[in-house]
Amino acid sequence: MKLLGRQRLSVHGSLRWSILFLGIVLAASASAQQQPQSPSHPVDGDIPVMRVTSQYVMLDVLVGSKKSGNPIGDLEAKDFVIEEDGKPQAVTYCSHDRLPLSVVFLFDLTESVQPILKPLAEGALEVLGHLKPQDQVSIMVFSSHTEVLQDFTTDHALAAAAIGKASEMKSKEGTFIHEDMYEAVEQALKATPADSRRVMVWLTDGTANFTNAATRKMVGKEAPRRLHTKTEAMDSLMHSGVVVAALIDRSAMTDTIVFAADLNPLTMMFGARLGDINRYADITGGPVLKTTKKEIAAKLGQLIDELRSRYTIGYKPSDQKPAGTFSKVRVTLSPEVYKARTDLRKPEVFVRSRSGYYR
Repeated sequence: MKLLGRQRLSVHGSLRWSILFLGIVLAASASAQQQPQSPSHPVDGDIPVMRVTSQYVMLDVLVGSKKSGNPIGDLEAKDFVIEEDGKPQAVTYCSHDRLPLSVVFLFDLTESVQPILKPLAEGALEVLGHLKPQDQVSIMVFSSHTEVLQDFTTDHALAAAAIGKASEMKSKEGTFIHEDMYEAVEQALKATPADSRRVMVWLTDGTANFTNAATRKMVGKEAPRRLHTKTEAMDSLMHSGVVVAALIDRSAMTDTIVFAADLNPLTMMFGARLGDINRYADITGGPVLKTTKKEIAAKLGQLIDELRSRYTIGYKPSDQKPAGTFSKVRVTLSPEVYKARTDLRKPEVFVRSRSGYYR
C-alpha cells in the first residue's frame, strides 16, 4: 500500500486516518524549486543526434489507426507537417525504426504492487525478446526514491538477472513520483549512443503519494533529504527528449485504496492518488496501457512494439528564441497524404508526439 506500509487499509480505517492527519497535511510546506539546465547534444554524420535544442529538434512520433490501434509504418518526410508555435517547419530528417532504443524499465516496489510484481517481472523478461541486439536496457526500482539495479547494457542476460532481482524486492516506503521521475530522467540521459531513442517504461499500479511532512515521516524515511518538485521533474523531462510509457496493473489492494478515496476525498490528501504517470506520458506522447496478470506479457510486448514503431523526425527551428523558452510543437499528416491514399481517412488516424520542448 502507498501510505500505511504493511498495514492493510480498510474503508473505515482510511476515514480515521484522513481525520487524524488532515491537520498535518495542510500544514506541510512545499519544497523549494530549482531550474535544471538544458543538455546539449552535437550533430554527427547523416543521423542528427540532437534531441531538443535551439539548433535542431528531434521528435518521436507515432501514427496509427484509431479503429485498430495498429501503427502506420510506411510514411515519408514529405507526409508530415510540423508547426512550432503555430509556424510551419521544414522536415529535414525522417526515419522509421532505424535508431536503436535505450529503454529504462522501472519496477514499483510499494506494497500495493507486491501481489503483481512477479507477473510484471515475468512479462518484462519475456518482452526482452522484442528488443534488437543493439537496443540498450537499464533496470531500476522505485518507491520514495529510485535505485539502479543494472546500468545501460546491450547484454540482455544481465538485464534479465536484474529483472529477477527486482521481482524479489520489497519496500515499506511510499511512492514520491516526482522525485522518482527526476531521478529516472537522469538515468535515461546516460544512454549511449547519443542518437538512441530514450524511453522509460514504468511498471506500476499507477498510484502515488502526496509529498508532505506526514508522508515523509510515515513512508519516506529512505527518501532524499531534498525532494524534487513536480515543476522540476516536468522541466527536466521536457528538456531531455525522453519518452515516458507505462504499463498499469491495479491489484486488489490498489482498488481498496481507490475505493476508500472515492468515499472520502480527504483520504487522497495523504493516501494514494491516480493519474500522475499518465500526465507525464501525455506531455511526451508516450503510451499508457492497462493490463491484467494474464495479459501482462502481451500488453508489454504491444507497448514495446508501439515504441519501436514510432518515427524519428527532425527539423531546424525557423525562429531563434532565448535559451529557456518553451516552444509548442504540433505534428500532423499532410493533406496530400489523405488525397493520395484511399486507405487513410483523417478522422480515423491519430498522430502522437511530445507537446513541445525547451530551447
